[in-house]
Amino acid sequence: MAAQHIYIPLVCGVAVLVFYGSGAVCAPLCLEGDFDSQLQQILRAQMLSAQDPSVTQALGDVRATLDQRWQDYELVLTGSLAIGLATIASDIDLAIHLPNSNSSAGLYVLQETEQLFKKQPELYSEMKHRHNVGYNSSFFQFYHIPSERYVEIEFQTGDLDIFKANLLKYYFDLDRKFKPLTIFLKYWFNIHEISGHHPGSLPYYALYMLVIFYLQQKNLAPPGYILQVNSKTHFIDDWDLDFIKLPYSTSNTENLHQLLGGFFKYYSEFDFEENVVSPFAGLPIPKNAFTDVNNFTLYHNTWNRAMLQEAMCAEMSIQDIVGLRMNTAIKMSHEQASKFKYLMKPVATMFDKLPSDKILSAILDFQTILSTIE
Repeated sequence: MAAQHIYIPLVCGVAVLVFYGSGAVCAPLCLEGDFDSQLQQILRAQMLSAQDPSVTQALGDVRATLDQRWQDYELVLTGSLAIGLATIASDIDLAIHLPNSNSSAGLYVLQETEQLFKKQPELYSEMKHRHNVGYNSSFFQFYHIPSERYVEIEFQTGDLDIFKANLLKYYFDLDRKFKPLTIFLKYWFNIHEISGHHPGSLPYYALYMLVIFYLQQKNLAPPGYILQVNSKTHFIDDWDLDFIKLPYSTSNTENLHQLLGGFFKYYSEFDFEENVVSPFAGLPIPKNAFTDVNNFTLYHNTWNRAMLQEAMCAEMSIQDIVGLRMNTAIKMSHEQASKFKYLMKPVATMFDKLPSDKILSAILDFQTILSTIE
C-alpha cells in the first residue's frame, strides 16, 4: 500500500483536498480577504513546482536507477510540471531519450527498465506498463516510495509528450491569468470528484483542452491550425507536431473572477450532445460532420489518416489539439459526464448572484451548489 501523503491546511471551514496516496479527503481551509486574496491562498496550498523536494528526490532516484544500465540518455520532464500547472496531487511525467531509439527499441527498453526498478523494492512499488495504440507510445508507471509520488515515463522517442507540453506551455503563457485559472479549475474538478484519480473521471489533459477552447471563443488564444499554417511538417506516426509559437496579443481586460465565471457559463450552454470541442479548429464542430472527411480541408493530410471516430458516439467529445483522431474524454463515464453537465449551470448562476468575496467558498461546497438547484 502506498505511503500516506498528507497536507495539513489552516482551519476555518472551506474544504481543501488532503491526499493519502492516490486518494483524497476534505479538510477545512480558511479563506480571507477579497476574491484575489482567497484565490492566492488556494493556489499556494495546491501548487507544486519542479523544484519541490519530493520532485527532485524522485528524479534523482530515477536517474540513479537508469544509470545502472544506460549512460547516454536524456530524461525530460513533461506533463503538468513542465507546463507549470502541477498541483500537490500531480504525478511526475517524464520522457526518456536514448540514442537510435525507435518503436521496437522502445518496447525493449521498457522491459529492461521494469526489471531494473523491480530490483529496488525499497524505492519503487505498484509498477505497471501500458501501450497507447493511438499514439504508438509505451509508458511505465510506478510509485516512488520516498517521495510518495507516482511517476510515469514515456518510451519510444519521447517526442510526443514533449511537443504537447511545449504547445500547452505556449498557450498558458499567453496571459499571466491563464495558469491560475487552470490550476483552480483542476482543484475544483478534483474536489468535486469529476477529475483526477477518481474512476471514470475527466483527464486533466482533457480539462486543458476545455480551457484552451474556452479562451479561443473569447479571442484570447489562437486556434491550433493557425500555428501550423506556415510551419514545417514534423510527423511522428500520424501527428504533425510542428507548431509556430506566434506572438499573440490577448488584449485581455477580464480579471480572474470574470474568466472563471465565464468558463462555467460557456460550458453550461455548450451542446455536448451535438458538438465536438475542437481546440485545433478553434470552434465547435457538429458531430454529424465527421461522417465526411472532405468537410475538413483545414486538417490537411493529417485528417485523412486520423479520423475522430470517437466523436460519433461519445457522450463528451473533446478533441486532442495534436492527435486529431483522439477524443481526450473517451474514457469518461456516463455518470461523470452527467455530473459535469449538471454542475455547470448552478455554478454559473452563483457567479451572477453572489459577491466576488463569497463565490469561491460557495462553489467549493457541494451542498451549497445543490441548494441553488433546489
